[in-house]
Amino acid sequence: MPGQVAAFPDTYRSFSTEMLVATYEEGPDRLRAVLEGLTDEDLHAQPRPGNKWSILQIVVHLSDAEVMGALRVRLAYGQSGSTLPVYDQDLWASALRYQTTDREAFERRVELFTLLRETTMPIFKQTRDAEWIQRAAQHPEFGPVTLRNLLELYADHGERHIEQIVTIRGLLGKGLDFPPLIEARLY
Repeated sequence: MPGQVAAFPDTYRSFSTEMLVATYEEGPDRLRAVLEGLTDEDLHAQPRPGNKWSILQIVVHLSDAEVMGALRVRLAYGQSGSTLPVYDQDLWASALRYQTTDREAFERRVELFTLLRETTMPIFKQTRDAEWIQRAAQHPEFGPVTLRNLLELYADHGERHIEQIVTIRGLLGKGLDFPPLIEARLY
C-alpha cells in the first residue's frame, strides 16, 4: 500500500557482523566463480518459468544495485539521518536494456560490482561496534535503517543473485556445486 513503511526484516539478527562483512567482501570472487565458463548464449538464456531474468540481466542489475548500495552506505555513515534514494529495478532493466548488454560491457559490470564492493569495504572495516546501530538513514520502504541493516541487505543481495545464477546454470545443464554463505534470505 503506498505510503506504508514496513519494518526492516530481522532475519539476520543472530548473524555476527563479522560473518556478514566477510560475506559482503567475498561477493565479487563468488560472482566471478559462478560466471566461469559461461557462453554468451548462456548469459542471455532465460530458462526459468515466467520469463525471469537471464544471468546477463542479473549481473547488470547487481552492478546497478551496488551503485545504489555504495551511495546508501556512504549516506548512512557520513550523513546519518539522510533519506536514501530508491529505484525500480524492473524499470531500470527495461529502460537501460539490460538484456542487450554486450560481452565487453558485461565484463565491465562485473568489474564495477567488484570496485564498488572494494571501495565500500573500508567503511565497514572502520565501523566501531556502536556505530553499526548509531549510523542510520531513512529508507522510503523500510523507514529507519542502520548501517548494520544496509550490510545485511547487500550481503544478502549478492548471495541471493549468486544463488539464482547457480539455479540457471543447472537449468542450462552447467550445474555447479556452490553452497551459499548465508542460508536465510531477508525477503
